[in-house]
Amino acid sequence: MARIFLLLMLLCAGKYVHAQQQQIKSIQMQVVNDKMVALAGSTVYLLNADSILIRTAVADSVGKIDFKPLPAGMYRVRASQQGYAEVISGWIDLQEQLGYTGQLTLAPASSTLAAVTVISKKPFVQFLPDKTVINPEASITNAGSSVMELLEKSPGITVGRDGSLIMKGKPAIMVLIDGKPTQLSGAELQAYLSGMSSSQVDVVELIENPGAKYDAAGNAGIINIRTKANKQKGFNGSLNFSAAQGIYAKTANSLNLNYRNGKTNWFLNYGMRSSKDRMDMWTLRTYVDKNGADSALLEQPTYNKSNSDGHNIKTGLDYFLSGKTTLGLIFTGGLFNRNSEMYSDIAWMTPGRQVDSTINTQGTNTMAFKRAGVNLYGRHKMGDGKELTADLDYVRFAIDNDQRYQTQLLAPMSPVFVTDGNIPSRLHIVTAKVDYSQRFNNLLLETGLKTAINKTDNVADYYFYENGTRYQDLSRSNHFIYNENISAAYASVDAKQGKWHWQAGLRYEFTAYEARQLGNAVVKDSSFSRNYNSLFPTAFVSYEADSNHNFTLRAGRRIDRPPFQNLNPFLRTLNKYTYEAGNPFIKPQFTWNVAVAHSYKQLLTTEISYSYLNDYFSQIFVIDSSSSNVNNNIIIYTRGNVGSFQNFGISETYQQALTKWWNITATAVYNRKIIKGVVWAPLTATINQLNVSINNQFRLGKGWGAELSGYYQTRSQVDLQEWLKPQGELNFGLSKQVLKNKGSLKLTVRDITYFQNYSGTALFENANEPFTIKWDSRVDLKATLMA
Repeated sequence: MARIFLLLMLLCAGKYVHAQQQQIKSIQMQVVNDKMVALAGSTVYLLNADSILIRTAVADSVGKIDFKPLPAGMYRVRASQQGYAEVISGWIDLQEQLGYTGQLTLAPASSTLAAVTVISKKPFVQFLPDKTVINPEASITNAGSSVMELLEKSPGITVGRDGSLIMKGKPAIMVLIDGKPTQLSGAELQAYLSGMSSSQVDVVELIENPGAKYDAAGNAGIINIRTKANKQKGFNGSLNFSAAQGIYAKTANSLNLNYRNGKTNWFLNYGMRSSKDRMDMWTLRTYVDKNGADSALLEQPTYNKSNSDGHNIKTGLDYFLSGKTTLGLIFTGGLFNRNSEMYSDIAWMTPGRQVDSTINTQGTNTMAFKRAGVNLYGRHKMGDGKELTADLDYVRFAIDNDQRYQTQLLAPMSPVFVTDGNIPSRLHIVTAKVDYSQRFNNLLLETGLKTAINKTDNVADYYFYENGTRYQDLSRSNHFIYNENISAAYASVDAKQGKWHWQAGLRYEFTAYEARQLGNAVVKDSSFSRNYNSLFPTAFVSYEADSNHNFTLRAGRRIDRPPFQNLNPFLRTLNKYTYEAGNPFIKPQFTWNVAVAHSYKQLLTTEISYSYLNDYFSQIFVIDSSSSNVNNNIIIYTRGNVGSFQNFGISETYQQALTKWWNITATAVYNRKIIKGVVWAPLTATINQLNVSINNQFRLGKGWGAELSGYYQTRSQVDLQEWLKPQGELNFGLSKQVLKNKGSLKLTVRDITYFQNYSGTALFENANEPFTIKWDSRVDLKATLMA
């Protein structure tokens, strides 16, 4: 499959390697508002005579954009910016004249938008100088999916075993929603995004080298999920219904409303998902003796069924005090509930696969996730290109996890061992920031301050039963309190002159945290604290040689702090022979990222990158050192700083309208990784991996459309002790415009080949463990109505 994808990309790219030189013509446009103020950062699209999007660019600091050189022909230019109605120019005739200079005036979004005719459709992926933008609604097969499923389909994005996100082969990504950190990671982040419908999302921004105004967290960069927001005058909205059938039924629905009248604007974005899911996991742990010979086998097939419900809401009010001052209040909330049941027959076998004994395990797990947040913000334009913004946020999380397991040796008169646990977590986060920007002709200066206070309270109460009586398991129970404060200051300069565009910034962050594990009659009370600070420079330089060729050099330093969940020295049961533990001694990891990119007509983009990550914290597997593990057959899964992580990357992206009815986007990402560290002994993992994704959009006429998309990843590795087998996905969808083109009906099939999986091998000190994890990824039919 990978060879087919690559061959197609090479054939498409070859079409332009031999492109003929064409007569130089140009179109220059300036984007302004109704008060003739330049709208820097506006997205500008160039359309050809067939109304097909052929180029995308961002207006500079004075609102200008220059498309050149262009072949003779007919063109139109479309411009957009959040809070304004899109506008499209009339036809521009470059058949005879060499150039055209004009102006596009964007009016504040209002009821006059109804008169605007949308000529072209946004592409699934847009490649801008500082980021890659994913437009979910441009892909038919995104209909009815969750945000987590949307990210899995995004070019260069993969999902780890624990729910962690990986971008272009590099781990540790900070996820933002509307520019604000989610404060979640791993399983909690996966649960949150799985309960959020992709129909609530406007765009997803993939930023590999964020500027100084962004938090420095996220070694591989950041993912900013921007939800839909409407500021049109009057009352308007949209509705989305979706139903799907895989092994079990699923549904995802959303509602987007807006009312603007005079100086006030009210908006609401609500989404819900409900599903029943299945996950099958199989592992075969092979223990070896001191001579390296197999000594015992532990086979663990596990079957899991779950019911999930998720609700997310964002609602708020904008108040326009004047044309220069805006105040706002936003409330966000999220509910996610999951009830799961598991069943497993664990078999101990001899090296010859003769079953020695079998242990039955049954369990239930209930998770209740609640999130509530409020944001107060203000924005004031002081004239002469000066702007001041301020934000105050409060977010509260309540995460409750209840579990119950029972195990029994499958032999006559064997007793049943029952354990249960109650694991509540409470998080309170207060964030305040102020940003100031000022324009000086072709130069933009930005500076700001930010502070974030994070207070968490985590309890883990475990119990066991003996002769029908319930006792607290004090050796495993704990109470973990964690308080963290991060303060930051930054300054950056952005300038564009002629063919050059450059940006440089510096961010300073100071981190202080205190943690305490409250003891009991068995476990001693313990505490630890840490303070550290660092500087994080970022820069990029872009040179537009001509309208065909653009070169960019990017560099930056970033940090990834260990999540508080990983610092808690708790012990959690995964099964009878596998536990998960925290590590209070994890240090932050730092990364230097450097990349060079070349873009040809915004059709073919090539990037070469290098990253060096120091004090890399990887998931690690160690033997339980407690005296009760007399046979050394219990493995503890934890995280720790193991050493270094180097990544050499090459990516190639091709995007083109091959015909009037066929648009293609294809991306290939090659990585060579070298991971070095020490666990029980020095270890080195070296791997070459390739990730290829492709998206074909077909316009079939009379309101019909189709999509064929998918991805394939070769053998890969992120953690020191675990590598993964190839995986992939193939999707197909159909769409039809209905309700007089005010709505659409979409039918999709996801993971047709049922190749989406998470399988590989983990290496332990005295064992190795191949594993296979499969879930209800194939959705045989999904119907979505959008209006």
